[in-house]
Amino acid sequence: MDRNLDNYIVENYQKAMDYHYIQAFFQPVIRTLSCKLCSFEALARWVDPNIGMIFPNEFIPVLERIHAIHLLDICIIKQVCARIKYAISNDEPVIPISVNLSRLNFTLCDIFSIADDIVSEFQIPHNLIYFEITESIVAENKELMFDTVEKFRKAGYQIWMDDFGSAYSSLNILKDFFFDELKLDMGFLHPFNQRSQRIATSIIEMAKSIYIHTLAEGVETEEQFTYLRNIGCEKVQGYFFGKPLPYEQTLQHLQNKGITIEIPHDRKYYDKIGQIDLLSSVPFMSSSERDAISSAKRLNSIPLALIENTKNSFKILFYNTAFKNTASNTGMFLITLNPEILLQPIAYDFLSDKIVNLMDYTRSNTDGKMNFASNRDYYEIQAKCISKTHDKYCVMLKLSNLSKDAQASNIEHLNEFLKHIYSIFERIVLIDVENDSITPLYISTKENLLSSNYNLKNLALEFADKYIFPDDKAEFLKFLNKDDVLKQFSKTANTFFMKFFRTSIRHGQYAWKAYTILKISQDKYLLMTGNVHNIVIDFDKYTMKKHSDTFSPELLWRNLVQSGIIRLFWKDIDRRFVGASQAFLDYYGFESLNDIVGKNDEDLGWHIHPDKYMNDELKVINEGITTHNIPGWCINDGENKEILASKTPFYDENGTIKGLLGYFIDRELLTVNDVRGKDIKKRDMLTGLLNSRGINEEAYVFRDEYYLRGIDFVRIHISINNIHSINEHYGFDYGDKLLSLMGKALKKSFGRNCAVGRYAGHKFAVLHQTQNHEDAHGLRIKIKDIASSIREIDDVPVTLYLSVGFAFFSEFLDLEKQNQNAELRLLDDNK
Repeated sequence: MDRNLDNYIVENYQKAMDYHYIQAFFQPVIRTLSCKLCSFEALARWVDPNIGMIFPNEFIPVLERIHAIHLLDICIIKQVCARIKYAISNDEPVIPISVNLSRLNFTLCDIFSIADDIVSEFQIPHNLIYFEITESIVAENKELMFDTVEKFRKAGYQIWMDDFGSAYSSLNILKDFFFDELKLDMGFLHPFNQRSQRIATSIIEMAKSIYIHTLAEGVETEEQFTYLRNIGCEKVQGYFFGKPLPYEQTLQHLQNKGITIEIPHDRKYYDKIGQIDLLSSVPFMSSSERDAISSAKRLNSIPLALIENTKNSFKILFYNTAFKNTASNTGMFLITLNPEILLQPIAYDFLSDKIVNLMDYTRSNTDGKMNFASNRDYYEIQAKCISKTHDKYCVMLKLSNLSKDAQASNIEHLNEFLKHIYSIFERIVLIDVENDSITPLYISTKENLLSSNYNLKNLALEFADKYIFPDDKAEFLKFLNKDDVLKQFSKTANTFFMKFFRTSIRHGQYAWKAYTILKISQDKYLLMTGNVHNIVIDFDKYTMKKHSDTFSPELLWRNLVQSGIIRLFWKDIDRRFVGASQAFLDYYGFESLNDIVGKNDEDLGWHIHPDKYMNDELKVINEGITTHNIPGWCINDGENKEILASKTPFYDENGTIKGLLGYFIDRELLTVNDVRGKDIKKRDMLTGLLNSRGINEEAYVFRDEYYLRGIDFVRIHISINNIHSINEHYGFDYGDKLLSLMGKALKKSFGRNCAVGRYAGHKFAVLHQTQNHEDAHGLRIKIKDIASSIREIDDVPVTLYLSVGFAFFSEFLDLEKQNQNAELRLLDDNK
């Protein structure tokens, strides 16, 4: 039944806003990859005490007609900010909220300044409130809208285009404006047929190609949700997940459905994953590589999956039909590719170690690949890490059946014999001595060296440094030396030879692997690698090989010498080097012990004044004393370095001194991880700035200049007002990084002519000489600009709200009173 409430609305809208009859209802926005709540949209609802519910299509047109619509939007912005502020203050989950900006806002008022002032009044991080505008608004006044949109985005707000496709859609708008998110009107999917699906798919693909995130609104069925998820739409909103309700009711509704809230650290993580075009035929290419080619898009034709990995388990975030079909022929992923356990944690036991190692490798090396044979076919898995946080990372997998790939030119040459070989070896590469190259034929390990590269010597060195156990390096390099290989085959009629080396497998662990070189022709050889760790261990046990205690003195000494911890050295009775630790050799850049063995310090010539350390060593050897941290100088890397050396006698079993054992410390490197520098008593450990003692001592210098030359100085106190809520929601490690970043920014802006320090937890101080008290206003603006420049830490957006207090020395002629008043004015500014 139609009803005419125009007069009632005109007469009562202001009262309705004042008494909160008009209030924000909240509709959930769900992340498709995780099925978690990632944000809300705030929608105005008028619940009148006399009439009941007055619907938006009844009061919004009236407010637009009487040019009062901007008051409604401002009212909703205030309610949203109050809701977010309440969550921050009461340690509740803080959920981003989007608000709509009506068409007339941009002509009736300065909507950016009003909205920004409200957000600042409530001290809301800018990344927690999004602003939605419709494409029709932009089309009406492009020049005005361009300036306004840029103001919002420069201030750190996201701008979303709402209702894309609901009326008319101009691609010129997407060409000229940058929007953070595109909201698709699901009118596209009514009716839900192939034609509408193709239109929606094209829009999703287009948005990803120009780096715009996507959200579909009006999703009402599971069929729509599943389709949108499969084509890569990042977020959905609609009655399928919940209608607009008051805040607490919406949360309760989601809780009843088992939907949890996305944590702040995951927003950027999932945004990166969401930018992947799952429909592309070249998903592993970078955007620049894709731009350089023209490729046909084939819906779900590339076998793709997204795997989220944590320390103890993994989740399947996405897989397409092509991946499931290809994987089903291999016997891999059978249990995990089940719709019922999609997004559920799964133990790594359900994946082969090779795939787990491959994914783990990509976390630090971006991408990798492996090959394997199964059921008479050959397969390749490509892996690419596309997003990560401190506790998880997401890998995109592409599974290819090489046997059915028309482009795999050498598949026809593979036979049953090679398939059995592949089941034994982890890696097979072709070594071409004449061309000095290595080409991969089969790979199932994480190491991606010795593949498709030239210069055998350098590749072997690189591989040995990264993957071969230190005790085995020299023998490994000899094993792969091409001259030694040729010599080995020339001495015997054998066509292969094999050796065992301990090889890195994962996280610093080593395993015994067999390396076999098989002669193909005079200049071509196959290098084949297989894991034989368990066989070697079992053989040791079988032959009753004596095993010393795990922490025997011999093993402890060997590990100490091989480590990079201590720069150890030992000399004979004549002060000639007998040996040194790897850390010692690395410090001076020696390739091997041969560079120093048999030489003393004078032979090496690295002490400009050698007598000091020579006399110390003679006392150690002749008198049996131990010296501790004796300072001296030693030339290294083209400059004289200050070192601290300690030495002690080396005794044989009979108690006779046979030499000395020593180590040294580079004094400069003692503070390499200590940002405080040399004068640690005056320095703050976290930021490297002056601490409260240091800034107060500097104040005496500024005071003396005032009395000597009449130059006044201002003491500026700066406080990060929202540091406590930042610590609560992001953790103290995040807060410490923020304080450190703020310290660096202050030092960069003021460090050339000001004293800068951190005098309390979240408070900083600047001492600045000035002759003009009006400069204080400019300094305030400069400090606020510093806060605005810090927008993101560890991929998590942040907004800083600062208070600033000034006190000039000439006002009080007393440092203590100046300090006290700067603090009082800081508190006043905060209020």
